[in-house]
Amino acid sequence: MGAKTIEATIQSLSSISHSYTIMPIISADGSLLSPLYIVLKEITGSFGPRVEETLFPPVNVYIAASKSGKLTTQHLKIWFLEVYLPNTKEKSLLLLDSWTGHCPEQLIEHIPKDKQVTIVTIPKKTTAFVQPLDVFGFRIWKNFIRSFSDNVILHNYDVNLHLRNNIIKLQSLTHNQLSSPRFKNLFKYSWYKSGYLSTRPEKFENPINYCYFKEEKNIPKCSICGKMAFIRCAWCKNYFFDHFFEQYHYYEYDELMSQMSLGTDSVLALLLPFLE
Repeated sequence: MGAKTIEATIQSLSSISHSYTIMPIISADGSLLSPLYIVLKEITGSFGPRVEETLFPPVNVYIAASKSGKLTTQHLKIWFLEVYLPNTKEKSLLLLDSWTGHCPEQLIEHIPKDKQVTIVTIPKKTTAFVQPLDVFGFRIWKNFIRSFSDNVILHNYDVNLHLRNNIIKLQSLTHNQLSSPRFKNLFKYSWYKSGYLSTRPEKFENPINYCYFKEEKNIPKCSICGKMAFIRCAWCKNYFFDHFFEQYHYYEYDELMSQMSLGTDSVLALLLPFLE
């Protein structure tokens, strides 16, 4: 506080000037649905043939691109058709923020005859109070990413997290970790704190505190190589050093859970920008 110049260590100068966007979906029962929609920044606004051939293809991420790394109305349409509708049953309620790109009229015309989707828009200037993930959730997601990045720099781990495939890989692993039943009440609490649920969820563990550990004593060893670990899997509880990212520790949870569909429970889809 009060300092005129703040110095920081980063992996790449582009990490403070380039951005990408992810769009998660959470349900009112606390489920983080799959896949995660991500829009990467590409100069041409699309992936070339060679890039598409080499893209890292996680099962829990739907990958798109734009010139700015931000969503357009066309991206929203694709998200609605390819991500939202497959995750819902006959009836659902879609709660969106008041971003100008969220055009309910354009989405309504794409609703199939066998489904009933009610779209509600959060009023302007109320996002900080009634948007569940903005009230509680976005900060934890960002901190999870930043904690991993900090450990990569701290341990001189030879990986550039700002490369296209590494962005996809890390977001896939983060989504997989936060999808653990261990954190279900976390997302349910987002709805409660925003006023949509009347019953307060039971206590839950913070993903940052559970998966990362800062104590200088009794630091656990990596379950694979025996080195000092810095992350723990929220599913299998094993500890890892670089193997978590390098060997892509994606926990294959029950297929029914990964393809979970909703009935009349509310659904929330919101934007979450990250700096590369």
